[in-house]
Amino acid sequence: MKILEYLLYEDEDMLVINKPYGVVVNRANTVKVPTVQDWMTEYLAAQPEHEWQSLVPADFSTEYGTPEEIFRERNGIVHRLDKDTSGALVLAKNPGSLVVLLEQFRERKIQKTYTALVHGHFPFGKEVITLPIARLPKNTSKFGVVHDGRPAETIVETQNHFSITKVGWPSYYGKFSLVNAMPKTGRTHQIRVHLDHYQHPIVSDKQYAGRKHMRLDLSWCPRQFLHASQITLTNPRTKESLTVEAELAPDLKMALNSIQ
Repeated sequence: MKILEYLLYEDEDMLVINKPYGVVVNRANTVKVPTVQDWMTEYLAAQPEHEWQSLVPADFSTEYGTPEEIFRERNGIVHRLDKDTSGALVLAKNPGSLVVLLEQFRERKIQKTYTALVHGHFPFGKEVITLPIARLPKNTSKFGVVHDGRPAETIVETQNHFSITKVGWPSYYGKFSLVNAMPKTGRTHQIRVHLDHYQHPIVSDKQYAGRKHMRLDLSWCPRQFLHASQITLTNPRTKESLTVEAELAPDLKMALNSIQ
């Protein structure tokens, strides 16, 4: 079963996988290859039923559907990662755990940490980026910082700086920072947009790095260097804190090693 190849954690109510690069999370008419949602459909069909009704909060509202209806619609998908982002992805195995986990995301009780390699030397220390984000009217495939956009907050902590000179690299190219990015909100492309707005686009980000950087980036980093490296949540059944780490993907490890 495909999903088990990427399993990081599993209990009777949920699982966490290390989503590979290039895999879309949700089904769509434009996606012609298997998605994580397809993997979950196959996986859930083979799972025994467990009691889940006791997990549903007493004050749960059916305004948007019953737990069963929501589960059928989402196939256990709790949140998403961009196609070109790898790392920790949480999936629910039953309606009760799904509505509990969705509530944790909605109330911003889940802590996510991403590892990114960005252009330039991002300052050491902790930077809190609080800038609104919206889809760009002239290019609807991209998002940007827009004054009337939706509120968005990302905390960035720099781990290391790199200054590299290689044959064929121009003078403006060769400074990089390895950072941890912790989004406090969940806007589309949030980390990518915030870092780009600060003039530190993610390496090999085909939408935000710019053509000048991309041509050089792809010579040593095959895809955008963004990985969901850790997630902390409250277990729906035990109510205990659970932290799951996702090791950096091999292709990103190789890229990082090439500049160290």
